[in-house]
Amino acid sequence: MIEPQHGDIILYSYLWAREYDRGEEAGRKARPTCVMLIVAGKDGRQRPLLFPITSQPPGSSPHFVEVPETEARRAKLYTPAWIIVDEFNTDDLNASWAIEDATPLGRFSRKFMSRIAAAAAVAIRAGTARRIPRT
Repeated sequence: MIEPQHGDIILYSYLWAREYDRGEEAGRKARPTCVMLIVAGKDGRQRPLLFPITSQPPGSSPHFVEVPETEARRAKLYTPAWIIVDEFNTDDLNASWAIEDATPLGRFSRKFMSRIAAAAAVAIRAGTARRIPRT
């Protein structure tokens, strides 16, 4: 159980949309995942959106953010790395079984998180973003 912070990079068993579409309920491996906290709902509580980080170059989707060297060092990631922003998991991180390690690997800067949020907003407005619920 963890209390997530905006920009944390955690090891999380991320469930890709293609796996979810096949009826799978668990991710195949723990991967670095970016925690973005947003305020959603009338209760004013923060909810985490979990964006996968991959070392594989993104396919044909234009909705990704490449991780610069400085941010990779800050987050303790290898480069090259990309954050996929046209799909994300939602989960209750305080009760989730999908967290590999409760200690964050590192954290992205607020400025870089703003860039990720802007790219995710573009995908959401375009109607191409997929939310994969884990709770």
